[in-house]
Amino acid sequence: MEMFGVGSVKEEFSVSMNLKKEFINLNGALARMLNMKGYYKKDGIYVAENNYIVTGAAKTTTDYELEQMIRLQNYLNEKGIRLLYVNAPTKYTDDFIWEDEFGRDWYSNRNADLFLQRIANAGIDYIDLREELEADGMNIYDMFYRTDHHWTTKSGLWATSVLARTLNERCGYQIDCDIYNESNFSFTEYKNAWLGEQGRKIAESYIGLDDYTLIKPLFDTNYSITTVNGALEGSFDIMLDEKRLSGDADVYAVPSWHYTYFPGGINQTVIHNNLVTDGKILILGDSYSQVVVPFLSLGVSEVSTLVLRSYGGSLREFIDANDFDTVVILYAQFMIGAHDDPQSANYDMFTFD
Repeated sequence: MEMFGVGSVKEEFSVSMNLKKEFINLNGALARMLNMKGYYKKDGIYVAENNYIVTGAAKTTTDYELEQMIRLQNYLNEKGIRLLYVNAPTKYTDDFIWEDEFGRDWYSNRNADLFLQRIANAGIDYIDLREELEADGMNIYDMFYRTDHHWTTKSGLWATSVLARTLNERCGYQIDCDIYNESNFSFTEYKNAWLGEQGRKIAESYIGLDDYTLIKPLFDTNYSITTVNGALEGSFDIMLDEKRLSGDADVYAVPSWHYTYFPGGINQTVIHNNLVTDGKILILGDSYSQVVVPFLSLGVSEVSTLVLRSYGGSLREFIDANDFDTVVILYAQFMIGAHDDPQSANYDMFTFD
């Protein structure tokens, strides 16, 4: 007789349970009636005003991240390759919303402040997108999905325009930044269409559904792309999986709409723009990069990507085998401090050696 642990039994039951969706929504409706705000203590998931889900981050020293950044900077300097760190914000820019709304104290923004100051003192260049969004008069709550921890496609396009401008100003690129004007793209809106990863834990009946915007260039594009799953040739559309944008699917079962862009992930991907001759960039990224890398590829000849939590090889050997102009580290802010927890899926994201 095959034996199962309690965890296995629970998982088997939850997967095969009849009326699973109905039970999830019933639980969510009750939680809404009881005005529950905090979920999943380990993940620190909370529901703020307007059913906007936020997640906490514990305090960290940033020592490990700083050490690894300095080692990477020294190595790249020897190779004549530029390094640029890009801090992608979390879903709030003021840590004190936690104390005001939930009586908790989390440190995501203070961790980022400390880390960016320390790498600046070490002579490492960075972009803090929190500062850029404030300069552009943007509202952080408009930049993210309510029910998901990822930023929106519109935020990805905006962040790409900031990155392209900075690469021109600080790294000697000549990217045509005018291509990132919104007038050069089509925007297809899907209202109340999908449920994000965090929203699935809380329930549609409590949190409601999210909007989604599919953004595509209106001008001609031509790509040659290599991924771990093979090679692709074609227009910008080969980076998309529009089939998942279906209003008929079970919102708990359909793959996340965030991954409409590069549905197979961006680990070990080489995107060659056949219509641009200059620029060869390596992006060390995470899932936020899914909606930046495609747009950045419109302005440079080649963008290669690695996601270190999914890469088993040597970063230095990978860089040695290529001829990159610049290494861009584009990380969601909550990556800072992930190395404090060996159980974290993001434990190796700052391990550059």
